[in-house]
Amino acid sequence: MTPRRALARCTGASKRPSRAGTVHSALVPAAAPTNIPAMPDFSAAAEIIQLSQWALALGGLVLVAFWFLAPKCQPLRAQPALVPEWDNDLPDTLLLASVIPASIFLGLAFATSITRSYGLAASDGWTSVIFALGLHGAVIAAVVSLGVYKRSVGRPLPPAGRRPAAPLTDRILLGAAVICGAMPFVLAGSFASAETMKLLGLEVKLQDLAGFFTTSNSPLLVLALTIVATVVAPLSEELLFRAGLFRIFRRFLPRWGALLLSGALFAALHWNVVHFLPLTVLGVVFALAYEKSGSLVVPVVAHGLFNLNSIVNLLAGVGGPS
Repeated sequence: MTPRRALARCTGASKRPSRAGTVHSALVPAAAPTNIPAMPDFSAAAEIIQLSQWALALGGLVLVAFWFLAPKCQPLRAQPALVPEWDNDLPDTLLLASVIPASIFLGLAFATSITRSYGLAASDGWTSVIFALGLHGAVIAAVVSLGVYKRSVGRPLPPAGRRPAAPLTDRILLGAAVICGAMPFVLAGSFASAETMKLLGLEVKLQDLAGFFTTSNSPLLVLALTIVATVVAPLSEELLFRAGLFRIFRRFLPRWGALLLSGALFAALHWNVVHFLPLTVLGVVFALAYEKSGSLVVPVVAHGLFNLNSIVNLLAGVGGPS
């Protein structure tokens, strides 16, 4: 299995659509009992959810205007970056750069062995769950293990956030404000990207992971995918792209180059051409929020809420911006 195919699995990017009731393993019964409830129908709420997207976009424009125009925000805009700088030397940076890919390879290899042992097909939704846990779990485990090791030898990694941190409630609310402020730009990027694809005569496709939310009749599978998308993936991706790559790039590149490069790599991870532009925009916004707040909690919360919003849109048949 190539790394690209493995990553495509973990993000649900299978060429074969999923079908409810095709998971045959010890984890998921081949024939679900009739007393297990099916997924509820969210289509009746589609119009309300569609209107909520416009409300989010409008609210985001108001927040952005307030940030740039309100005099009380001037001191916040002018203050220097609060995120701790990446001050490790080149050997330590190269060590991190080698440990992360190796851990991802091992995580995907472990996920492959599990899916084979249970006879899960590539198109099964549970295969995507296992591969996602293998990928994102490997990143989290690698960062934590390396951090513990470096601290034990007296050369700790740079902290991911400033000390002392702001109250947790404030950081969670700021994360919600960040994703609201990002929505108009993400929606604009999605529209521009989709229209460009149409002009070029290319097929506009959503991420294949969307198929599991729109076709599955298993509430348990949808719940597992939701937890991965809103908790596990945001934590691992913010550790990798914001706490890691963005700060490393910012040490060796101009600030704008660090923002764009880390955002572009974040978008490229999702293996979807039509979403490359809006996800790059989202990655830049997350990096800016991390830089200004000095807390990784802020982009993690914003990331999780963005994915949750997309999932709600998919369940309602609206589509969502991601």
